[in-house]
Amino acid sequence: MVQETVVEVSLPTLANNNPELSIEALTRLVREVLEEVFEERVKAYGETLEARCLECSRQWGRSPLK
Repeated sequence: MVQETVVEVSLPTLANNNPELSIEALTRLVREVLEEVFEERVKAYGETLEARCLECSRQWGRSPLK
């Protein structure tokens, strides 16, 4: 299953006359995007795991783990 994740970040101002600032801005942007993607992935995996746990519990007649 493929899920789309919408990531909203503010684009940093790139300094054309200072490459170090441009690299810092790009690094910050990439970090923010990756953090958002990882958070959404972890959330999705947690929801999937919880759903499977509940499904197995019902199938085997046991109460879910707490």
